[in-house]
Amino acid sequence: METIIEIILQTLLAFYGTFFFARIIGKKQVGELTFYDYINGITFGSIAGNMASDLQQRTWQHFIGLFLFATLTFLMQYIALKSRKARKIIEGEATILVHQGKILEDNLRKTRFNVGDLLSELRKNNIFDIRDAHFAILETDGKLSVLPNANKKPVSPQDLNLSGQEESICTELILDGEIIAANLDQNGLTREWLEEKLRENNIDKLEKVVLASYNPVDKSIYFDLKDDNLGKDTVDISDFKE
Repeated sequence: METIIEIILQTLLAFYGTFFFARIIGKKQVGELTFYDYINGITFGSIAGNMASDLQQRTWQHFIGLFLFATLTFLMQYIALKSRKARKIIEGEATILVHQGKILEDNLRKTRFNVGDLLSELRKNNIFDIRDAHFAILETDGKLSVLPNANKKPVSPQDLNLSGQEESICTELILDGEIIAANLDQNGLTREWLEEKLRENNIDKLEKVVLASYNPVDKSIYFDLKDDNLGKDTVDISDFKE
């Protein structure tokens, strides 16, 4: 019984300790993984895993290791932030793989990319002919940024001498049947106005609404209900038939 309690306590400490240090290190640890960040994250998790399950060593010994590793990671990030040379060593630098439709084989070898990998990444960027890629750059996080040739770029309103309408982020007013009062206040709306919109859309119960989003530009509101009643319009992309 004592062993089980000890494991539970160590697991809780490992969980919240990892969460705390991850918040200090920043979102880049999970959002923009460079190769260094990837290895760093694996090591960080390994130390936390040992702290949760290893009963041979004292918990504080693992916690010190976790603390030191988080401190060193934060220090390396700070150095990379302040020094361009250090950032190049720690995180690497972007590499051009395609230049004006031509594959740079030397850079492919340096980055250990093969032609198949390159073509696959180009297709993910809607480039199906290598000649349509003006530039393709391998970023430090392993993603490929592609600049299409001028005649392959999507047409924009500016190309047609049209004035485009400014866009904005839609705000959730109802989420899973609950009104978000703070978002109503932020947009200068009232609960009475929202209830009127519900009646206009023949929605008699708040619980039926999965999402209600408001666009502050055109003042429109969108409702998504639990029962969408798509009927025959339902699209089935599965090839499995019951």
